[in-house]
Amino acid sequence: MTLLIDTNILLDMVFKRPNCEKVKKLFSLILEKDVLAVITASAVTDLFYIIRKLTHDIDKTYTIMENIFKLVSILSVTDKDIETAFFKKWKDFEDCVQYTTAKHNSVDYLITSNVHDFEETVFPIISVDEGIVLLEH
Repeated sequence: MTLLIDTNILLDMVFKRPNCEKVKKLFSLILEKDVLAVITASAVTDLFYIIRKLTHDIDKTYTIMENIFKLVSILSVTDKDIETAFFKKWKDFEDCVQYTTAKHNSVDYLITSNVHDFEETVFPIISVDEGIVLLEH
């Protein structure tokens, strides 16, 4: 099983947002069940930018990113993924790139804090809670 972890999920964990403990439980189950967790290459640049901007600390940002890389693998984003996402004209282009890349790579589920932001989908977009339930059974 392959799970694409949306950028907001990782930010919840990094910045200890209210969803943080659930995200930690999700990753614990991912490791326990030997599930493949992935993020997109474009999410890497988004994460780096946001973490650097909020921490104001380049060394800390690199350390955080190294820890993220221990949890997830990275999916390449192709020019076709970008083009497909662009012409879908979703309100949130970044979400569409995530979705399009996940679809292109036959991801089984996309886990996000913003399920309703994904407009047109052919595979399940689920919350952290739903991801936990999925992996517990």
